[in-house]
Amino acid sequence: MLSCTSSISNQDGIKEETSLIEIADLYRAGHQRLEAAILKSPELGNMLDTNLAATLLITLVIEYEDGEKERVQQSGCFISDGRYILTAAHGFYVEGGKLVGLEGQTIKRQKVDLQVVALGYSKDEFASEDWAILQLVEPRPSKGLVLNKKGFNGGDVYLLGYPGGMALNDSNQVVHALEVENGSTYPLAVVCERSLTRPNILTPKVGAIPIRGMSGAPVLSKEGELLGMFSSISRTRGATRWYYIFHMADIPFKILDSLRQK
Repeated sequence: MLSCTSSISNQDGIKEETSLIEIADLYRAGHQRLEAAILKSPELGNMLDTNLAATLLITLVIEYEDGEKERVQQSGCFISDGRYILTAAHGFYVEGGKLVGLEGQTIKRQKVDLQVVALGYSKDEFASEDWAILQLVEPRPSKGLVLNKKGFNGGDVYLLGYPGGMALNDSNQVVHALEVENGSTYPLAVVCERSLTRPNILTPKVGAIPIRGMSGAPVLSKEGELLGMFSSISRTRGATRWYYIFHMADIPFKILDSLRQK
């Protein structure tokens, strides 16, 4: 995958060196900056490490009316002591298409079949409903994130997910999570801050670029509690750099409470 070239290609007799920037390089640069931040705040690294096992890479297979199939990747996390999985819902709503496949991959690269338990989705620009609750077809013990019902109370928040299906391998290299043959694949992290004027908008400070594939990724407090999840993204071209913003979806506490009572 290529994002741009910095000079003219070496072709047609033009002897100019070409510098290609791979998408993975952008993730790698962000991760290196995050590592530098963790050196100054070891407690941040400990919190992220503690919650890695609660994340999943989720793959949806969508079949369209003409028979064409598309693989959609997004992120998710185990909740309720591992009984359920929380992710974003907008990937399940595709015009002219239907869901024909759904599976997850843990950091240990274990493939798990998933089933939909409940969906909540609204197409409003800053809708609070963009959640999906999933479940393992064959339940097994899993680490789940602790839900924070009090909500955000200031300070930075942290996002763990798989942008573009990218992850870290055991050698701390940025790789495509589905192409690793051995070992584990860990989610990439983003440190974000809250917008002062629009409470549901977060802006990244350091870490991975939160683009497609991060949908459904958990948003954590500094204590490692689940505050919300990645819901949507937009970007505008600035004078000196790119700006990314995303909306934190609400957690469907009432639905989860009703499921626990069954």
